[in-house]
Amino acid sequence: MKKLWQILLIIGISFTIQSVRSISTQAKTQTQPDLAESKNLTQNNETQEFVFDFNNTYDYAACLDVILLAYERRNAELENVFKNDCATNVLNTFGNNLSRDVALQLIKMANLHATEGLENPLYPTLGLRRRIAINLGYVYDTDKNNPDILKYINPES
Repeated sequence: MKKLWQILLIIGISFTIQSVRSISTQAKTQTQPDLAESKNLTQNNETQEFVFDFNNTYDYAACLDVILLAYERRNAELENVFKNDCATNVLNTFGNNLSRDVALQLIKMANLHATEGLENPLYPTLGLRRRIAINLGYVYDTDKNNPDILKYINPES
């Protein structure tokens, strides 16, 4: 009887330990947010505070190109592309792995800075506007009636 009692006690302790391990594993899984989701939240918060500093078309284009390359995860091209202050600030703040939401928000904020924040408004080249429409679905005001751009966001047209 004493042996049976010891065996039952060992089984009970083992069962309790397994249960505690299972519960703590579940608790860790439930309390730790998804890493990608956490990074997106951080990027979104940083986007709201980010300030663009370009003041000419060349720097504007370089900054947009870096945003697109980081969104497209084209790290090889990103290594070799010209990086002005704006592009460097984007990479230092957000890294080279932008989510669609963050990239789109940055493009919109850059456009706002280029058109309303500067004395003379700036506009990206048609090629950049096309890439932005294709990748992010964003259409600049100058392209609202441009069928060459609209066909990328409305495939049926």
